[in-house]
Amino acid sequence: MAIRTDKVRSALTAARQKKLIVQFSRPFEPGSITGYVKAVGERFFLLAVLDDSLQFEQYSCLRIADVRNFEAPSKRDAFYKAVRKLRGDKIPPAIKVDLTNACSILRTLHPSVVTIHREQVSPDTCIIGRTTSDNNVHFEFLEIDPDGKWESEPSYYRLNQITRVDLPGPYEKALLLVGGEPNLEAFYLR
Repeated sequence: MAIRTDKVRSALTAARQKKLIVQFSRPFEPGSITGYVKAVGERFFLLAVLDDSLQFEQYSCLRIADVRNFEAPSKRDAFYKAVRKLRGDKIPPAIKVDLTNACSILRTLHPSVVTIHREQVSPDTCIIGRTTSDNNVHFEFLEIDPDGKWESEPSYYRLNQITRVDLPGPYEKALLLVGGEPNLEAFYLR
């Protein structure tokens, strides 16, 4: 698996350097993901995800080991680029995220709201909220529910179960619009 991962990492790095629109699948979800590779780390990479209409939706940190059927450029690259050019879409800028591991990603993104996927242990669910602490093995997470209400107590999860971390997209922004900022007086990132 290390050889395959190294090849995928090299292909991701080349796509980032050439500013290609990439497309790939993952074993946890149907269909494919399209976007621009913005940064590549040892285990994770940062993708500026394009939605079905090819508009920028959000940033996602994804595990390199989960990438399947990688295309760079995508088979429909000419069409994708033409659509984005005619609309005047710009390539989303890079953002700073430490992609060393899941813990470093969460620490970099704190105090932003994030969506965490643990697809190997809970394939059909994700958790949305804010990290309040971690100890390099577990992380404490204050969740916002589907009605935009913040939980009163944090939940605890294992860092090594994280397969994907998304920065706020349209859905998360809607939850925050309703739920507002959580009361974090009792919590802090240690």
